[in-house]
Amino acid sequence: MNTLPFNLLIPIALLAIFAVLAVFLLRRSQNRTNGGPDRFDELYMKLSQEIKFAVAPKSLQLSVSANELVDLALEIWRMEQRLAKIANTLPENHRKGLENSILKLKKYISNYDIEIVDYTDQKFNDGLNLDVLSVEKDPAVTTPTVKETVEPTILVKGQVVRKAKIILLSN
Repeated sequence: MNTLPFNLLIPIALLAIFAVLAVFLLRRSQNRTNGGPDRFDELYMKLSQEIKFAVAPKSLQLSVSANELVDLALEIWRMEQRLAKIANTLPENHRKGLENSILKLKKYISNYDIEIVDYTDQKFNDGLNLDVLSVEKDPAVTTPTVKETVEPTILVKGQVVRKAKIILLSN
């Protein structure tokens, strides 16, 4: 088997590269004088577009900010509260479908270590990080209790990022 010596391969490769470059430049200059691309350039453009399409990502990756996820958690809680108010009026299949959707959304935000804390009907403790919007007096109540959570506490990785807003029931 005849093989070319290594010292001849480099000049031959350089000559081939130079020839391809010369043909490309010659065609390009002819296109400028003729006023348009020839079939070679059209094929080149089509192949270029096909390659770009093949290597481009098939879907756009978007980053979600933490604030947007916190807002999403708050809206999930609101939907859950609204659903609880009208659950008796909905057909069972619609109610279950909405409950399943809310559970899926809660699971999604839990993947980001986001937790929603609702204090309704819980004993009030001064140590809790809550904003008391109003206090309602009731002599029958022995210990202060959260009557209603207007907005829940949102925790991210165990840290409070949004304090709950509550209505307190006290004697």
